[in-house]
Amino acid sequence: MSRAFPALSAALVVALIAAVAVITGQPWLFPSLGPTVFLQTVTSEEQAARPWNTVAGHAVGAAAALIALFLCDAQTDPAALASGTLTVGRAAATAVAIGLTIAGQQLIRAQHPPAAATTMLLTLGALQLTPSTAAALIAGVALAAALGEIARRLHPKQRDLPATNR
Repeated sequence: MSRAFPALSAALVVALIAAVAVITGQPWLFPSLGPTVFLQTVTSEEQAARPWNTVAGHAVGAAAALIALFLCDAQTDPAALASGTLTVGRAAATAVAIGLTIAGQQLIRAQHPPAAATTMLLTLGALQLTPSTAAALIAGVALAAALGEIARRLHPKQRDLPATNR
């Protein structure tokens, strides 16, 4: 069971987020949640898999993207993947945002590598910076953190750890 647990629990977590997204008609499921769920179900003992790291890490990544887009005046540049063109502004914003994401996560001790993907989704324009996108990011990350924490605590490896390591 312990070898099947990560795959089954990850599939269940993603399916639940997807179901809520379909029911609400909101894009609560986005690419960087895949690696988040991976961390929570496969490497559940890692600090990056914890709820604080998940929520704060993605929040730092989104804030870094917003700051970098405005600093580089790239918020209205065409989306790189949709247009097939990477503008200098979006390229610069992405580089700045990744640096800010890492620095911010280290500052608040919330390292969560998948959040760098959230940063890039925003700076490259795959996700547009709108209030509804912000709400979807918050809801998706919160749901992934809550469901992932349940999966993390139920993980057979996690139950074998001393209580101080959880």
